[in-house]
Amino acid sequence: MPEMISRACKQLFLITSILILFLSAGLQAGIRVSPGFKLGGGISSIFGQDTYQQEWQPSLQAGLSVELSLKGPLAAAVELNFVRRGSVYRLEADGLDYRERYLFDYLEVPFLAKFYFASARKMTFYVYAGPSVALNLKARLRVTLDDLEETVEVDNLQGTDLLLTGGAGTTISLKPGSLILEARYCHGLKSVATEPEADLRNKGLVFLAGFRF
Repeated sequence: MPEMISRACKQLFLITSILILFLSAGLQAGIRVSPGFKLGGGISSIFGQDTYQQEWQPSLQAGLSVELSLKGPLAAAVELNFVRRGSVYRLEADGLDYRERYLFDYLEVPFLAKFYFASARKMTFYVYAGPSVALNLKARLRVTLDDLEETVEVDNLQGTDLLLTGGAGTTISLKPGSLILEARYCHGLKSVATEPEADLRNKGLVFLAGFRF
C-alpha cells in the first residue's frame, strides 16, 4: 500500500507539472488561454475477454479545463477531471436479486485536439479527440443480495489507465464567456487488471455542461 501511494503521488505531481507547462507555454506565446469548468453524467461499463455480462451503470464527471486557441479553427485543450466509472452484473433467480456493482474513481487528464467547423448566430460547433491518462483514486465492489449490502475494496487494479477520448460539442456565447454543451465517449486502450493475462477495460459515455471564460 505505501508503494502504491508513493507511485500515485509521483504520477499526480507529473500530471500537475504538465498542466502548468501547458498553461505557461500558451501565455508566453501570446495565445489566447480560456479556462473553464465542466460537469455532467452518463453511463459506463467494463469490457474485455475476462468480463461476464457486465451492464452499463450511471457515471459522473466534474472538472476544470484550459483551452489554447491556435491557428484558424484549431485549438488544444487539457482538462483535470474527477470521474466515477464502473459497471454492474445482475442475476435474478428463484426470487432473489443479486448484484455486483463496480465503482472506480479516477483523476483523469485528457489532452485534446479540437476543430471548430461551423457557427450559427451565437453558437459554434466543434469536434475533438485525444488520449486521456487516468490515475486510480479508489476502487470498490458493492455486492447486494435483496436487502443485504456489503462493500469491499478492489486491490487488483492498476494505478493508471489510458483511454481514447472523442466527442462533439457546441459553445453558446454568453457574456462574459460561453456556455458549453458536449457529448463524449471514452474507450480503454489497455487492461486495468494487475494480472498480466487479464483483459478488463473501461468505457463510458457522458453528457457535459459547463462554462468557459
